[in-house]
Amino acid sequence: MAGHAGEPVGVRIEPSPGEAKPTDDRPTAASVAAVYREVLGLAHCAHDDSFFRLGGDSFHASRALAVLARQHGARLPLAEMYRDSTPAGVARSLLALIARPQPRRSITSLARRRRTWFPLSLSQESFYAMDRSTRGAGLFTNVGRLTLRGDIDPRALRGALADTVRRQPALRTIFGDDGGRPAQRFAAQDAPLIDECDLRTGNGATALRRRIRKQHLRGFDLHAAPPVRFVLARTADDTWTLLTAVHHVVFDGMSQSLLLDEISRAYACRLGAASETPAPEFTYADFAYWQRDTLRGERAEDHLRGLAEAVRHSPAPLVGDGSPVKGYTSRIRPFMVDDTTVRRLRERVARHDTTLFVGLVAAVLEFAARRAGGARQLVAVQAANRALPGTADVIGCFSNTLYVSGDARPMADPEERLVQTRADVARALRHEEMPLDHALGLLAERGIGRECRPQIGFTLQPPRHQTRDLPGGVLEAEYLLESGDTVDPTNFPFVLELFAEPGGLAGVSHHRLAVWPEGAFEAAERQLAASFAHLAGPGRSSAAER
Repeated sequence: MAGHAGEPVGVRIEPSPGEAKPTDDRPTAASVAAVYREVLGLAHCAHDDSFFRLGGDSFHASRALAVLARQHGARLPLAEMYRDSTPAGVARSLLALIARPQPRRSITSLARRRRTWFPLSLSQESFYAMDRSTRGAGLFTNVGRLTLRGDIDPRALRGALADTVRRQPALRTIFGDDGGRPAQRFAAQDAPLIDECDLRTGNGATALRRRIRKQHLRGFDLHAAPPVRFVLARTADDTWTLLTAVHHVVFDGMSQSLLLDEISRAYACRLGAASETPAPEFTYADFAYWQRDTLRGERAEDHLRGLAEAVRHSPAPLVGDGSPVKGYTSRIRPFMVDDTTVRRLRERVARHDTTLFVGLVAAVLEFAARRAGGARQLVAVQAANRALPGTADVIGCFSNTLYVSGDARPMADPEERLVQTRADVARALRHEEMPLDHALGLLAERGIGRECRPQIGFTLQPPRHQTRDLPGGVLEAEYLLESGDTVDPTNFPFVLELFAEPGGLAGVSHHRLAVWPEGAFEAAERQLAASFAHLAGPGRSSAAER
């Protein structure tokens, strides 16, 4: 149900089968503050403390909202945190949402759970269609490298991979046809595909690089086998390297950390160093049914009206120097925002009670303004879309793309840009649950937004490098990025993908070669760096800000 102006949006949730029912306690500032302390690891949180000034970001906020949803059976969208992120404000929004009459529905009935096939989620449809049109080319393969050092038991590791696939059924999904429509099912538990090799002799480093490249290029036959595979290589007497390859149709950015947690926990259980925990009751089938049950009627229309407002304007001005003709070859280059700039930007966004993500989007909008100008500019951003109770611990394709429509005039005052972008992002996040491609298709049928597409895509991902302790050793994980020229099936002339890393933000840029003639992108890269520095400012202790 759509919310009226000034009312909190959200939904009342019935627990899925097997999930604990919400408590009867009504939300209070004290109970919300307790969740903030738990999520942020704090000893104290006052009722009027801003979540973001306490050090929280959008990832932490999604976790906090998921905990509150489990406790109270009411889910607030992330956008509400941008209106008032204090414990008192969030408690008021939850109480208002709980007081509003809304239909309560079970996420997935027992009858549905007995079915072999279930529909694709709306989030999966575009990935599946593109995969079929490219005949399973390796355009949507997420590749990770896990290095295990110490006294590693390979038999326990193989068992841990099997346990992980058993606990996370999305990793054993088979796609097919059910009554003439694309569908999916969870295959019976089988040993996962593990390609084992010993690279301790000869030029093992070169052989490992070849295998990594092969995983990037090799696709999946989604109708024949599950969309996950592993390569287990012994690279030294005390070192093993595990390569993971998973298709994006069952895997998003948050899934990478969940996969590491599952493997490390299962390995410890295999060695008797930890007790096994129950597998998540919630599955991706629950999400697919919930999405199709919920995103219809007035609720869908509310999302379509919001997106229509963003795309009604003239096509976004070109940020590149070349022709806007179609061409799918993109060049991938490393890009970094240094620690000093990130630290100063964090200081600035905290003073505005918002997140680093909003500050980064503001810098990207400033870059678009400097490159192209115009009245408005669209930036496509990624949102985790995991506020629905049960999704936080489940591997799957949940993330959505949102269109942030921002002022494209260059602004001398970074404070003005930040204030406006905070409102722009909050407005976009109100539609986080609506898959963008599905919504655009519905609008196109009405003749809306066919020519209006963003020039820029931006995503802020969890850290590429993560560590987990193991019995007798350690697991060091890295999400692997491609480099050089590649085929990019998206329509964005420029994409920036950043990861939170020690020493700043590091990632890659993708620029479409047809839009950026040889040598033109280097100048644009300098403008992008200057836009980040402009938004960050000279720092809190400088004379200009005293």
